[in-house]
Amino acid sequence: MKGKHGFREYQFYKFEVIIQNRRADLKMKIYLESYLCPHCKTKCSFFGTGVGDSVALYCNSCKEGVYFKMREGVSFPDNAELAHISAKDVVDSYPQTVVTADPAIPKQIADDFEEANRCLGVLAKKATVTMCRRVLQNTCILKGIASNIDLINQINELESKRVINPSMKDVAQTIRKIGNWGAHPQDDPLKDVTLDDAQEILKFTSEFLDEVFVRPARLDALRSKKGIK
Repeated sequence: MKGKHGFREYQFYKFEVIIQNRRADLKMKIYLESYLCPHCKTKCSFFGTGVGDSVALYCNSCKEGVYFKMREGVSFPDNAELAHISAKDVVDSYPQTVVTADPAIPKQIADDFEEANRCLGVLAKKATVTMCRRVLQNTCILKGIASNIDLINQINELESKRVINPSMKDVAQTIRKIGNWGAHPQDDPLKDVTLDDAQEILKFTSEFLDEVFVRPARLDALRSKKGIK
């Protein structure tokens, strides 16, 4: 098993054996809130059992099993009967959930966004917000904003051209400010950025991409389908 599938798969395989051997003794029932299932790609809840800092849960949508490792400080004693955990407590899983950018997003920008998600998946908080800043800048340049001006002005130009609305401009400027700390370490408040902060920045970046690329593509498809000019 170890040689064929690699260390990660071997570790989860060993955990599966432990769970199977101890299933009759386990009283702990664990409920995981909304999480993207690596099997059916549905965001749903999971339910199952666990020991220590690892849990074996089943997707409530497709019923397939996923093995999760929890962040440091989150563990499950044998004498408890029910525990609720959230997605932010998960640091690893097998199979892993792979986030794929919407097809409407241009490839070079989609690649950066997917990399930001992978960074978050390994708890690389600074790398996550830095990649989100890169997504903003590449989007501005792709939309025809001059590449030789600062990102703060590029975002303002994006709003002036009505590519984004004023509210999204504020979102983008916040992503820029936090991402700047990663790009310019001489001013490094980034050491204080938490995992929750990185998750929020990634969500806001997704909303930014939705406004710039995804929603217009969906609208164009609907108008074309209905013959609306």
